[in-house]
Amino acid sequence: MKDSTSQAIHAVTVIEQTFLHAPGVGPMTEAKIKEQGYSNWRSVLQQPEALPLGPRTRASLLQALVHSQQALAQNDITYFIEHFAVKEQWRILAAYFDRISYFDIETSGLSFDAYVTCVACYHQGQLYRFVRGENLDDFLDLLEEVDLLVSFNGSSFDIPQLLHTWHIPEFPCPHVDLRWQCYHDQLTGGLKQVETELGIMRPEDLQGVDGAEAVWLWLRWQQYADHAAREKLLRYCAADVLTLQMVTSALLRTKGVAVQGPSPEELWPLLNR
Repeated sequence: MKDSTSQAIHAVTVIEQTFLHAPGVGPMTEAKIKEQGYSNWRSVLQQPEALPLGPRTRASLLQALVHSQQALAQNDITYFIEHFAVKEQWRILAAYFDRISYFDIETSGLSFDAYVTCVACYHQGQLYRFVRGENLDDFLDLLEEVDLLVSFNGSSFDIPQLLHTWHIPEFPCPHVDLRWQCYHDQLTGGLKQVETELGIMRPEDLQGVDGAEAVWLWLRWQQYADHAAREKLLRYCAADVLTLQMVTSALLRTKGVAVQGPSPEELWPLLNR
């Protein structure tokens, strides 16, 4: 994992410090641009004459930066997700850190006929729980309020499961998969492995609980109306969501980005409400 840089970067401006989303600009070209003293979009647009680029690349860069500034002014997060490579999407997390909502699901198993059993979402400082047969559809309503959604492996698992559940083509909000942000920062493996690497500790009653036990807890609830099993399942799913917030904060700090998120001591009590 990379060491933190010595000087903190302001979270809002970090998104403006890359040119890699412009057509024809790769890492080497970006390095040449920055060597000329251009540090952000504004500096390029104010004085493009000295750009070390050919006329076509210069024109496409300037056009991309004009569109980027417009998207930033309009809070068009989807624009950045569509134009930033996955490796660079940590910049989106930094710029919109205070507006991220985190979610996770559990299912009845991994077979073709498995279904979503519950969803947890940390949104605007509140922890929400949604359960199949009770209020699961309310999560779809909550998504209408979400500015930016973050999951861990959600692109491959959680989102396809929910799209199938509701028979809809896409979510109504932009999404970033934290798994791949971690991967590009040398944090590999599943969420619990990443947590261990970052020193994040779950509450004692949830340590060692995994997806297989989550399936069993749901069966206990369905077959025996075991309320203790239901509560543990919801706590486990919600713990995944809260650790996503902690992992995001830690990931951005390794890149020198100054973000202020709630501490574990503030987040874990939400499991008991």
